[in-house]
Amino acid sequence: MTSRVLDPPPVAARWRLLLLWIIPLAAVAAAVSYMAAHARYVSTDNAYVKSQMSEVAPEVSGTISEVRVIENRPVKAGEVLLVINSRALRMTADDAAARVDLVRSALLTQLATQREKAAELAMAQRDAVFAVRELERQRALAAKGLVAVARLDDSERAVEAASGRIEVLERDLQRIETTLGHSSVGDLESHPAVRSARAAAAHAALDVEHTELVAPRAGMVSRLPQVGDHVTSGRPVLAIVDPDDLWLDANFKETDLEYVRPGQTVEVKVDTYSHRHWVGRVESIAQATGAEFAILPAQNATGNWVKVVQRVPVRIRVTRRADDPPLRAGMSAEVIIDTGDRPLRERFFGAR
Repeated sequence: MTSRVLDPPPVAARWRLLLLWIIPLAAVAAAVSYMAAHARYVSTDNAYVKSQMSEVAPEVSGTISEVRVIENRPVKAGEVLLVINSRALRMTADDAAARVDLVRSALLTQLATQREKAAELAMAQRDAVFAVRELERQRALAAKGLVAVARLDDSERAVEAASGRIEVLERDLQRIETTLGHSSVGDLESHPAVRSARAAAAHAALDVEHTELVAPRAGMVSRLPQVGDHVTSGRPVLAIVDPDDLWLDANFKETDLEYVRPGQTVEVKVDTYSHRHWVGRVESIAQATGAEFAILPAQNATGNWVKVVQRVPVRIRVTRRADDPPLRAGMSAEVIIDTGDRPLRERFFGAR
């Protein structure tokens, strides 16, 4: 009796074909399609809203006597934000202004002294000429034995005294001329002492003006101090944030930036608004990683070096609409960059 192999039922063959071939191939095709569609996108949730922010510091130190704006309210450029007590600075400015007049008076006195010394010098020179002639006469008479030796000695001392007086007056005039320079009554304002005193007075007056701290730009004022607080020159006391000039700094892994270019479209999701999306564009890519700007950069040339994927800041400019909710500096966000269509080989294996 011969036996023959029975053919499988048609239903079982179809199920076997479906399970062994069709479903796996469909899954592979779906996976490849999904990966091909999403390989063009790179994303990160290490992104934050940024804004133009100006930290305002006073030019002078002192105690705040008045605050003229309200926290988190808009201010205009040039608007007075707060006032520092100016009483001591005004006294200093008055003293500096008075010193300008004192310097002018001192120079006028020197000019008058110069004229007096010049007149005395001219008289001394005339007296010297007379003393020399008198000495010559006395010597002629002494040679003939007509005058006493004491009279001749007096004439010689007179000549010496006249010469000494001329030398003293010339030194006095030289000292005065050194002090005055080339100044005269009409051009005292160009004298270094006057210019220095005027500069000190102008600086003191400028310090009084700086007791009013003004806004360098329009925006929202934040971190306001209170009346009575002491502020120090050069140390920021408040900040002005521009709510209209906003962008995102997204810190991407260096391995994600191969195809990222300026101008590419970006989808932005801000954590504060879970149901709202923004559209932006890549504005620029930083020329150094974040670690390069750290106060203590990593020392990679050491024996215990461990490779760490670096982050590179990417600046993204957000397109805002009139009905958008407000974005505030420091908010966290997630960004997805569309790097554009590329051949499948580049999507999966990179450019060669």
